[in-house]
Amino acid sequence: GFKDVTLNEDAVRKKIVRKKEAIAKKQLQAAVKEDLKTVALGTSKINYMDPRITIAWCKRNDVPIEKIFNKSLLAKFAWAMEVEPTFVF
Repeated sequence: GFKDVTLNEDAVRKKIVRKKEAIAKKQLQAAVKEDLKTVALGTSKINYMDPRITIAWCKRNDVPIEKIFNKSLLAKFAWAMEVEPTFVF
């Protein structure tokens, strides 16, 4: 009777808590995965792409260079800023 209902309620409550914890863990994993995507893209942009290509593309397509490179990269690639929009690697 009544004791069985109480045990079931406790078991259900514990399951709810575990499911909420699992959801929180999955949300955290998804957020970390999303954050790491930008890290990989940023690394490629810095290490593997000639900044003159990116800057020329921005100039050809009227895209502000600040949308692509942050302030520190703008300073690092100052030497490439004078590239013509027609630059081809």
